[in-house]
Amino acid sequence: MNIFNKVTLQSLKKNRTRTFVTIIGIMLSTALICAVTTSFASVRQYAIGYFEQTEGKWHGMQKNIDNDTFKKIDESDKVKDKAVFSYIGYADIGSTNNYKPYLYISGFHEDEEGIAPVHIISGRFPENSHEIMLPDHLADNGEVYFKEGDVLKLEIGDRVPNTDELLSMDTDKFDYNLRESIDIESLIRDNSDIINSYILRQDTPYVAVDESGKTISAEKLKIRETREYTVVGFYRRPEFEDMFSPGYTALTVPDEYTEDTYYTVFYCMKNMSDIYDFMKDNGFEEDYHTSMTHSELLMFRGVSQYASFYSMIYGLMAVVIVLIVFGSIMLIYNAFSISVSERTKQFGLLSSIGATKKQLHRMVRFEATFLSFIGIPLGIGLGILGMWITFLAIGRRFSELMGGNYDVPMRICISPSALIAACIIAFITIRISAWIPSVRATRITAVEAIRQNSDIKQDKHIKTPKIIYKVFGLSGVLAHKYFKRSKKKYRATIISLFMSIVLFISAYAFTSYLVTSVDDAYTTFNMDYMYSLFEEPNKKNMIDIDELLRNIKNTEYITDACYYSGSYQSAYIDEKYLSEEMSGTEKGYVQEEAYDLDKKEGYKVIDILACFVDDETFRNLINKYGLSENEFMNPDAPLGIAYDNSFILDTETGRMIRKKLFESDSFEVEFTAHDEVEGYFYSETHKDGKVIYSSNDGLDQLEFDEKDCSREITMRVGKVVEEPPFMLNYYGNAIVYPYSYMNIFFNDDEEGASGVDFSIKSDDIIGGYKALEKTLSENGLTSETLYNYAESVESSRSIIVIIKVFAYGFIVLISLIAAANVFNTITTNINLRRREFAMLRSVGMTSKGMKKMLNFECVLYGTKALMYGLPVSAIVTLFISRSIDQGIDTVFRMPWGAVGIAVLSVFLVVFATMMYSMSKVRKDNTIDALKNENL
Repeated sequence: MNIFNKVTLQSLKKNRTRTFVTIIGIMLSTALICAVTTSFASVRQYAIGYFEQTEGKWHGMQKNIDNDTFKKIDESDKVKDKAVFSYIGYADIGSTNNYKPYLYISGFHEDEEGIAPVHIISGRFPENSHEIMLPDHLADNGEVYFKEGDVLKLEIGDRVPNTDELLSMDTDKFDYNLRESIDIESLIRDNSDIINSYILRQDTPYVAVDESGKTISAEKLKIRETREYTVVGFYRRPEFEDMFSPGYTALTVPDEYTEDTYYTVFYCMKNMSDIYDFMKDNGFEEDYHTSMTHSELLMFRGVSQYASFYSMIYGLMAVVIVLIVFGSIMLIYNAFSISVSERTKQFGLLSSIGATKKQLHRMVRFEATFLSFIGIPLGIGLGILGMWITFLAIGRRFSELMGGNYDVPMRICISPSALIAACIIAFITIRISAWIPSVRATRITAVEAIRQNSDIKQDKHIKTPKIIYKVFGLSGVLAHKYFKRSKKKYRATIISLFMSIVLFISAYAFTSYLVTSVDDAYTTFNMDYMYSLFEEPNKKNMIDIDELLRNIKNTEYITDACYYSGSYQSAYIDEKYLSEEMSGTEKGYVQEEAYDLDKKEGYKVIDILACFVDDETFRNLINKYGLSENEFMNPDAPLGIAYDNSFILDTETGRMIRKKLFESDSFEVEFTAHDEVEGYFYSETHKDGKVIYSSNDGLDQLEFDEKDCSREITMRVGKVVEEPPFMLNYYGNAIVYPYSYMNIFFNDDEEGASGVDFSIKSDDIIGGYKALEKTLSENGLTSETLYNYAESVESSRSIIVIIKVFAYGFIVLISLIAAANVFNTITTNINLRRREFAMLRSVGMTSKGMKKMLNFECVLYGTKALMYGLPVSAIVTLFISRSIDQGIDTVFRMPWGAVGIAVLSVFLVVFATMMYSMSKVRKDNTIDALKNENL
């Protein structure tokens, strides 16, 4: 080791506090960078594992292909491996599912590589052509029950069109895809031979047509043979079986392949990046039903048709890393800047005895490298530990996000490439931080370095404001004059504080906007269950809904509940009641061509929900907003409460926008109520005054004069609110009235609000659901329409939790970096001024005077930093707001909570650091401190 490196090590040993804080800064910076790269690698690996486990490891898939197409895949030198499902036939299995009556028997050899998504639940794969494995949803969905060891005797055949049945039917009433404006009868007779030989496959749904309410099969099963199978196992419903497929896929050992066999093939490429070219070269056009690439798996494996995906992912990661690197450079740069400043005289002495600038540069680089070898490994370890704890805590949320699949756990992935990237980025950050001050230090001459007067401003006279003397006395005056003469030494501290403020408020604003935007986009509303009564309560089945509501509220785990009935209406509203933005645009309105607005000059047509809630809930709303019950529940002229806070996708701009519709708290809307016609529903009103009703089966229409089947209804609103009542589980506009007042607006023979929905809250999602099932059963009601809303939106809630964990973890670490930066800067500056403090004590400055001087400096540091930091933070926050506003309608808001924390923290950190530093300085011997040359 040369003499320069030895001198560097001695300097580091002598200034242990600065060295320790610098290493802490390097650790935190590296840990944050490592956390970003490791998170990216872990999420990527989790996604790969999830898609491989649930959907298979295939790269491309061809469904229902003939032998010639199969050979293109089988004989290609680009294909590495494949899993083949061959067609054997269909058998009627007696399913209760009218759209899935068959067992689809497919030949398949056990796939040990996991190319195809076949997951055994129990038993084993078939080993010969007399054994069969059944899917679990045959029992769940088709109510056909078997167990291992059962013997099935199946009549196997092909699905073919039933031409005799088709010819005997009234083809004008076909209710499926055969219902076309063509002469079906002639088409069938002229092509009967071709049609009878055509085999329907899994991609063709069960073909049924409806005539006069009776379902008649438009296909038949042409039996070829009878086989016996022994059930040897069960497997999970296959991903490759479409929801509309007519058969439950059963697996057995395949028959010998022939020219007439057709196949479904999953294949892997030797080089997965060749998949898209391979499909294009062989004429495989991507289509969900016949030809697919495993795009999700390929995307996370690094192969995508769209470069924009990787641009977005790597761009987001780059933004976060740049922010971390920026904060890290400021921290580590200040540490090395102070170190170099502290050793300026040392550099001058070395230069005076012949040390070159190159050798001095090497000293600083050696210091950076030495500290890197300590700080980077510790930072990598800290980052891995932090992410391991994080994923351990929220790993379940990732599983919930992926539909509740817990077979693939979320675990940290320690990727060598991610760790190497973190080390390289951290090392470059440190080298840049050390290089800048080393260049500045080597530019001054040896004499200037030894005298150490380059940072001192020699003014003839420095004026001090009188307020400083009155508040802080002579100590404050001395501090002020010293500050004016050596601004560069103070500047490092103020810059550190300034950057800390900007980093903290910017990080907080970024995460706050992000969490709020995601919360808006993935709103879960304020309810846990929904229960629907489709019958009209108190009329047909005499259900007492108020009694039912009381029973629900008294159910274990249920904390609140209400019921409502709603009717969507297209209503006229005077344009003067609309917000300025909405009154001048057609966005959000129904097709006004269908309405005669000439009769309503100055009016617009809006879509709105007339919602009638139970009276108790309506009274609670009145009390919540301090409204008058006498006015709003006046039977002669009731007033409604309007909800106005739509959050919708603007298809023109691609932005999620928040739409405010109403300008006034009080207004009226008018809409038309239409008479009920049994078997029909109101469809539209033409400008000539004709009202059209369509039959429930969509096959017929009726026409009436508007005056014979319609009447105008006026609804008055007395209050507009933005916060939706918890019974409304949608974004839109609604007018809320008491349920008991529904007959004021709708007659019994008119189309209006029908059926009742219950919105229910619970403090135990699972227990509450089971308890509700019991309550409904005790009241003679089915629980089929009880919907566990909280469970269905759990993935949305998981997104929010995951983002909050990462976002606020990022804030904490950025804050630690900022605090370490300030601590390092202040403590080192105080250490550099030990001679100054010793001199002041030697001429009679008391401890009280020293404390006043330091208090003034603390106020000076904090005030100066806030003067610059807060405006810059506001500008950065504005940029963040504008960026997010490009995708989601966002209103600029300053994070005042973060501003308050920043203001308090600045002074707290400064005062605490000052006190710590001075506790060390007080222990100095005055004579020894005066002799100190900072070598």
